[in-house]
Amino acid sequence: MFTILSATGKAGSEIIRFFSAAGIPCNAVTSDLSRSVALPYVNWVENNIPAGTKKLFLNTAVTGDMFEAQCKIIDTAKKLDVEYIVKLSTPSASPTSKDRTGQVHWQIEEYLRNSGISWNSLQPQTFMQNWLGALASSVRKERRIYAVAGNGKKAFTDTRDIGEVAFTLLTDPKTHVNKIIPLSGPAPVSYYDVATAISEAIGETVRYIPQTPEEGKERMEKAGFPEWAVQMNLLVEMGQGSGAAEKLFSTHVAEILGKPGRNIYDFAKDHSTSFI
Repeated sequence: MFTILSATGKAGSEIIRFFSAAGIPCNAVTSDLSRSVALPYVNWVENNIPAGTKKLFLNTAVTGDMFEAQCKIIDTAKKLDVEYIVKLSTPSASPTSKDRTGQVHWQIEEYLRNSGISWNSLQPQTFMQNWLGALASSVRKERRIYAVAGNGKKAFTDTRDIGEVAFTLLTDPKTHVNKIIPLSGPAPVSYYDVATAISEAIGETVRYIPQTPEEGKERMEKAGFPEWAVQMNLLVEMGQGSGAAEKLFSTHVAEILGKPGRNIYDFAKDHSTSFI
C-alpha cells in the first residue's frame, strides 16, 4: 500500500491525483480532513500512517520541530515495515547551508539514509506554484514582479512534475533507489522571462522590478512573512541573483518521466486567471 503524507500540500496533492488517475489505491494523510478532496482510489487518513503501508511519501510543514517530526515518522515507518520512502527535500540541504532549513533537511536525509529503509530524496528547485501567492498579488494590483534576483536565472519547477516524479518512483523506482535526485524545470529562466510569460498569458504587460536586499526585506515584512521566512526567501532570491541557482539545473525530470517538464509558459497559461 502507498501512503502520501502532507496530501493537501503543493506536492502531495499532485501525487494523489496521479494515483487516482492511474486507478491505484493510496492513503492520503492530512492534519485537517476538512481540506481533503474526494478522489477515486484515494483513502483520506488523519495524522496516521496506516498499517500495511509499504511505500511512503515523506513531507511535513517547515516548522521549528521539523527534524523531530520527520525522524519520528521514519521511526514509525521502520516499525511498520515500510520498505521505501521518497522524501521531499531542498537543493540547499547541506551541513554547511546558510539556510537553517537546508541544514535540517540534510540532517533528516542522514537519518533516513541510516534507517535501513530504501529511500530517495527529491530536491526540487523553487516551485512555480509559489508565484500564486504574493507574486500573483503584485501582478494583479500593479502588473509588476519584485525580487532580489537581479538578472539571475533558475530552473523553477512545476509541482505537477514533482508529483509525477514522486508517483513514478513510488510505483516503479527502477535504478533510482537510494539516491538524491535534484529536480528542475526544462530551462533556467530569469524573472524577466517570468514577466514575459505572464504577459503573454494575460495579454497585458507585466514588468519585473529588481530589488536590493533591503527593499526585498521590507516587501516581505509588509506582506506579513515571519522573520525566518523573510531570511529564507532572501537567501533563495539572492542565490538566484548570484548565479548559484542556475548551476543546479538538472535533467532528471525528463529522464524519469520520459518527457520534458512543464515550462513557465505552460504554467502561466494554465494559471492565467490567478494573475488577472
